[in-house]
Amino acid sequence: MTEMPDFGELLSQHYTTLVLVIIFGIKLYIQRSSKTVDLRYFWVTEICCALLVPQDMIESVTAMDPRLWFLRVLFSIIGYTLRPVAMLGLLLVACPPERRTRKLWIPIFVNVAVFLTAFFSPAAFSYNENYGFVRGPLGYTVFVVSFLYMFLILATIHRRFYAGKTMERLLMTICAAACFGATVFDMIYGGHHLTEALMISSIFFYFFLNAHDNRLDPVTSLGNRVAFYADIDDRKRFITAIASMDMNGLKAINDAGGHAAGDKALAEVGRCLKKVGNRNTTAYRIGGDEFAFVFLQQKQEAVEQTIAQAKELVDKAGLSISIGYAMMAEGESAEDLLKRSDHDMYSNKAAYYRMKGHDRRAR
Repeated sequence: MTEMPDFGELLSQHYTTLVLVIIFGIKLYIQRSSKTVDLRYFWVTEICCALLVPQDMIESVTAMDPRLWFLRVLFSIIGYTLRPVAMLGLLLVACPPERRTRKLWIPIFVNVAVFLTAFFSPAAFSYNENYGFVRGPLGYTVFVVSFLYMFLILATIHRRFYAGKTMERLLMTICAAACFGATVFDMIYGGHHLTEALMISSIFFYFFLNAHDNRLDPVTSLGNRVAFYADIDDRKRFITAIASMDMNGLKAINDAGGHAAGDKALAEVGRCLKKVGNRNTTAYRIGGDEFAFVFLQQKQEAVEQTIAQAKELVDKAGLSISIGYAMMAEGESAEDLLKRSDHDMYSNKAAYYRMKGHDRRAR
């Protein structure tokens, strides 16, 4: 039996992780009633990273005494399970609710099944005559699963948050790359760098989502007025058109069914606009019944096609919307473009109410 490792030295190896776990745990607890960010999946990563600290320390102790072989295998398997589960927690945070399916857990179960073979087979890992660790051919499963989750996180971030600020998405990409690098480093040299990288990424992701949700309209989940004006300023070099939209008849819906009916109608309009949006076409709700499209690097034909599709979807939903648009002229500012777009929309709205037999605009 060799000398037991120094407890203080083991603790110092996890100092950064412990500090991050404590700080982030307090933050999650304080925000436990938050409605903006789904905290359940942050807790998955938080708890896994917290458990990885005693797991690694116990595994280090059992590695000193061959008589503790069973415990060493057990806590090694626990470590190989907790790391990808922590990664899955971040993926579940990134995923929209409709994509959080049980299928995402399948790689975890495969990973656990593979490493449980260590109790009776060297396929995943084993120990040599000197009680040294030997990775088997299936021992790389945990890294494959981790890489899979990292790829899915990156793909989800760029798909779900394409309308967000470029620098914010770049930060999340760097975090994912850091987790990738930590995984490679741990795979080659050993260590617990992935746990630290996961905690840092969780904290960045938390603040990213808070910032993102503060830019969303709570009724329609489209970008709000703040997001609209921030984006037309940030992307003014790439804007080729703006469409201004007003929902018709919202006041009548509110009068007949109350504000709950009005919110339901607004949410339906938002769903229709989001459905025709893409990376270069972003929809916003900028006021009570006011919406807008911002088109990036889109030709007039594509702009008109998107507007026609949006109007068709809203009509099919039993609602009505007036739309006007303007194409960017050389040297024109985004603010002037918006004014021309608004003017075109008001003309269409006036024509709509004249056709309906109204003498004045009614919201």
